[in-house]
Amino acid sequence: MSAKLSSPATIGAVLASIGALFIGYVGVMYLVAPQSMAPNFGLPSWPHGEGAGFLAVKGVRDLASGLVILVVLATGNRRILGWVTLAAALTPIGDMLIVLLSGGDPATAFGVHGATAAAVILAGGLLLGGSRTRSPQAVA
Repeated sequence: MSAKLSSPATIGAVLASIGALFIGYVGVMYLVAPQSMAPNFGLPSWPHGEGAGFLAVKGVRDLASGLVILVVLATGNRRILGWVTLAAALTPIGDMLIVLLSGGDPATAFGVHGATAAAVILAGGLLLGGSRTRSPQAVA
């Protein structure tokens, strides 16, 4: 009995699902406990008082990001999911650059946001590489 290996597209879909659930959780946590989440972002300081509303903006952004991936995943179109996932990689790349350019912690910039971007890009690449469509000539 041999073990069947999963296809790259299936692995990509699993990674996208895990990532969507994780970022959705982060978004919810920024909405319900923003002051406990903000220090983990990597910036040297975060908004307090009246400016703390920006933490809710991050929460909504992250929650929406996770939901978009899950909605596209539910359609079953792995090719579109791959493109959407690659586009979503811009968020952690942007977060990494914001942390670095704001004098934040480089370890968090690369270890959290950079690693997240790499995982999202990997998932998108696996989805796109594993969901190639056949040309009409190949089918005939």
